[in-house]
Amino acid sequence: MNKPEAAGRMVQWAIELSQFDIKYRPRMAIKAQALADFIVEFTIPRNVENIWTVNTDGLSTQRGGGAGIVITSLEKNVLKYGVQLKFPVTNNEAEYEALLTGLRVARALGAENVVLKSDSQLVIGQVRGEYEANEARMQKYLKLTNQLISSFNYVEFVQIPRDQNAEADEVARNASTDSESKRFDWKTEEQNYPSIQKLQTFSVHTDNGWTSPIFTFLEEGRLPPDLEEAKKVWKRAARFTILNDELYKRGYSQLYLRCVENEEARYILEEVHGGICGDHTGAKSLVRKIMRAGYFWPTMQQDAADFVKTCDSCQRYGNVQRIPGEKMTTISSPWSFAQWGIDIMGPLPPGKRQVKFLLVAIDYFTKWVETEALATITEAKVQDTKDDHIRQRLSV
Repeated sequence: MNKPEAAGRMVQWAIELSQFDIKYRPRMAIKAQALADFIVEFTIPRNVENIWTVNTDGLSTQRGGGAGIVITSLEKNVLKYGVQLKFPVTNNEAEYEALLTGLRVARALGAENVVLKSDSQLVIGQVRGEYEANEARMQKYLKLTNQLISSFNYVEFVQIPRDQNAEADEVARNASTDSESKRFDWKTEEQNYPSIQKLQTFSVHTDNGWTSPIFTFLEEGRLPPDLEEAKKVWKRAARFTILNDELYKRGYSQLYLRCVENEEARYILEEVHGGICGDHTGAKSLVRKIMRAGYFWPTMQQDAADFVKTCDSCQRYGNVQRIPGEKMTTISSPWSFAQWGIDIMGPLPPGKRQVKFLLVAIDYFTKWVETEALATITEAKVQDTKDDHIRQRLSV
């Protein structure tokens, strides 16, 4: 069939099909996406065994939020776990907190292959890479999630309808309340700060922090340009080491202590001194508790003392130490002028007869005060002045 005949046939078909509202469109070029869709459609799914199922759900309230996790093991045993989020949190952040907690608990239980299910379209879409995380906090949550994913052999994220996630939703709602009717047939804990707070503010070796030169020397072998400062860093670095990109202080009779900067140190002081397990101890006890918890910074002694002084509860309700620092001794004076207290003031601006010292004497019995201006201070002069004044008072 030549081209004129083909064109005529096309016109005939166009007329015949016009009554059915059918339009002809020429076929476009096949793009690369069509090939990708074909590969995805006909790829045999990976056969993964020993899969744990983790259902998560999070919700936001006026006082914080809650996270609910329901884990189904290989033996079909069901574990429910709730977390009360005691900090301001949005709904999406609560969903991320639930997802992170689910991954942590599953890893602690020994799970290597996990299918995580959630009813949050945004969170699942961001973790899959279907949605882009534009907000800074969402980016930090996504970064932390990817770090946890790397510790598993296989992780799959599935979005499910809300009605299929009822158990996790019940756990989250129960964890978010402070009422006495809270159920305790599953494990519940409290979380006082976001999981991303470490990524957000707690830097192990900031540019201006005290750990920066030590970390740089141990990691890269570089010392500060100043000679004196370089000597200090070189000597101090012998007491520190790096483990998993964290700076630790080591000692002969203690565990490795993680080095922290000022902001995290302030948070540790608040938690250990007056947090959920805090007992408002004194400065020395506070430092010992912090070191037993595994933290260190150079000024922790002074920082602990200053922090205890500014604690409102300690100042209001702390026991006031009324015992004197030294044993008190009484001074007995049986009669007038038997015992005197003498002190010398000066030198003062010279006056008449070049007097520039002031001799002050107080009788311990009567509290009588005598003063005398002197030009010079000698033992004989002080004795004569005292005797003259005593004779004058006795003669009155």
